[in-house]
Amino acid sequence: MRSLLKIALLLTVAFAFYACPSDDGGTSIVVRNELEVYNENIDQIEEFLHTHYVTIDADYNTVFAEIPEGGSQTPIWDMTELDTIQRKLNDINYVIYYLKMNEGQNLNPTPLDSVYASYKGIVFEKVTEVVGSVSTTYTKQTVFDQALTPTWFKLEDVISGWSEIFPLFKTGDFSENPLNGDVSYSNFGAGVMFVPSGLAYFNEEKGLIPAYSPLIFTFGLKGLRYRDHDGDKVLTKDEYREPEVGDIVDYVNGKVNFKKTAKDTDGDGQPDYLDIDDDGDGYLTKTEVRFTYVDGGQTITSYYPFQGATTDDPSTPYDDRRGIPRKFTGPIVSPSTLPSPIEADFTDVARLRRHLDKTCKPPYQN
Repeated sequence: MRSLLKIALLLTVAFAFYACPSDDGGTSIVVRNELEVYNENIDQIEEFLHTHYVTIDADYNTVFAEIPEGGSQTPIWDMTELDTIQRKLNDINYVIYYLKMNEGQNLNPTPLDSVYASYKGIVFEKVTEVVGSVSTTYTKQTVFDQALTPTWFKLEDVISGWSEIFPLFKTGDFSENPLNGDVSYSNFGAGVMFVPSGLAYFNEEKGLIPAYSPLIFTFGLKGLRYRDHDGDKVLTKDEYREPEVGDIVDYVNGKVNFKKTAKDTDGDGQPDYLDIDDDGDGYLTKTEVRFTYVDGGQTITSYYPFQGATTDDPSTPYDDRRGIPRKFTGPIVSPSTLPSPIEADFTDVARLRRHLDKTCKPPYQN
C-alpha cells in the first residue's frame, strides 16, 4: 500500500499532456470512403510487416529496418510476439496489429484510466528516388513525435488505437537512485501498435502526419493512475465493463462511446462511473461505501475498497481484507432490529455490494 502511494506521488510530479496522440489541433480535408481508406491502410501495414524486421535493446527501444533482398532477418509478420485485436467501427471490422515485446507484471489500465508512458510515433510511406538512370523504391519512416521521458495521458482523450492497446499491457517496477533522484523502470509493458487511420486521425493532417496515414507507435507503460470520474470513492476500473461478445461498440468521432459499454446498474442512462448514486436508491454511493473506525481515540471516516486486500496490514487499525459489503446477513442481535455482519458479507466474491443494491439503505450497523 505504501509503495503504491509513493509511486503515485512520484509520478504526479511529471504529470503533463502532449498534443500528438490526442484528437486536437488538426486540419481536415475532404472525407473519403472509410472502408476504402481502411483497405488501403491495412494493405500498407501488412506490407510493412512482411518487409521489415525489428531490433530491440534492453529497454525495449525498437528500430524498424527493411529486409534487404536475400536477407535472412525474420519479418515482423513471422514474429511470435505479433498479435491482433478486432474492433467494429461504422460496420467496418478494423484489425489492429500489435507486438507484445513485454507484457509487464503489475497492473492493467482500463480505457478510462491515465497512463504514464514513453512513446515514439512513426508515419511511413513508399517513396521512389531516381539517381541518373537508377530508380530505388524504399519505405521512408518519419518520427513525427516522441516522449523518451514518460508522460501522462488520459486514455479516453487520445486516439482510439491507444485506448484499445494499452489495456493489454501492465505496468512494471521502478527504483529511485537516492543520490541523484533518477528513476529507472523494469519489467514494464512494452510494445508496438500499428494503427489504421480510422482509429487515429483519419482525414486530419497533423504536423508531419498526412491525412489517411496509418501510424506506428512504440511505447512503454511505466505507470498508471486509476481514475474516479464521478468522485464517488469507487474507482472507475471497478465500475467499467469491457464490451462482451455480441455488444454493439458505439463510436463517436472515431472514439469508443464508453457510456454505451459501461455498467449502468440503475438503468438511468448514466453509467456507474459517471453516476453518483449507482443503484438509484436516493443515497450517494460515497455515503454507502464509507465506514468509521477509532484510532488513538479519534473517530476517522474512510471508504471500503471495491475488493479487499489479500492479506491484512497489521499496521492499520482496520481489516484491509474487507471490501464494500453486501446487505448484512448475520443474526439479529437484540436490541437492534438489523441483521449483524458476518465476514462473508465483506469478502464473498459474488456478493451484491450495498451501493449497487437498491434494497440496501442506511442505517448500517457499521
